[in-house]
Amino acid sequence: MKFTLLALTLCVLLGTAQAATSAYTVKPGDTYSGIARTRSLDLRALQAANPTLNFTRALKVGQVIRIPLKALAGSVGSTPVVRTASIRVSLQLPVQGVITTPYFATAEHAGIDIAAPYGSPIRVSRPGRITESRFDTRTGWGWTVVVDFGGGTQARYSHNQANLVRVGDTVRAGQVIAQLGSTGNSTGPHVDYRVTLNGVPVDPLALRSFSGRRGLGS
Repeated sequence: MKFTLLALTLCVLLGTAQAATSAYTVKPGDTYSGIARTRSLDLRALQAANPTLNFTRALKVGQVIRIPLKALAGSVGSTPVVRTASIRVSLQLPVQGVITTPYFATAEHAGIDIAAPYGSPIRVSRPGRITESRFDTRTGWGWTVVVDFGGGTQARYSHNQANLVRVGDTVRAGQVIAQLGSTGNSTGPHVDYRVTLNGVPVDPLALRSFSGRRGLGS
């Protein structure tokens, strides 16, 4: 009897979760951030509705994903809905463009994606030393540059069209270190921008307000 009640409860819960989402078939050009943006959803809600998907891998045409209803999207966590298309990037970040994927404090996306035209200059905002400049095939990041700014702060710039610096180079504030592209595991021109402090990922947008006082930033 207890087993029957447990099974019935599980079925009800699964049915409720299924009803709170709708199926969507991926079309050419679709991206996770694009799907979320056109439905005014927080990307976190889309991730919550598709827990088995790897959001670091590009969508495939014909793939079926679950789209959370707005009621569910609004109730996932306490993070407000991020309408990424309206967020303009300041000069304190690597490029001027549009943030298409916000920061997640997870291994799946511990950084931000900034979309801009092919070949846009990627700049650093403070002096540093190049510790990586290579085509990263293992992670799918494509042409990648890593800059060490000292004090435990490093920044990674990935999916570049071309790297313009070499390992060991010192760079000055405002110097162009790469051209924006779509190499590696990418569905369109953007830079995957990640910052770590003592090896721990941090939100690059949160660092902007501290860059002048504490020496942090891109």
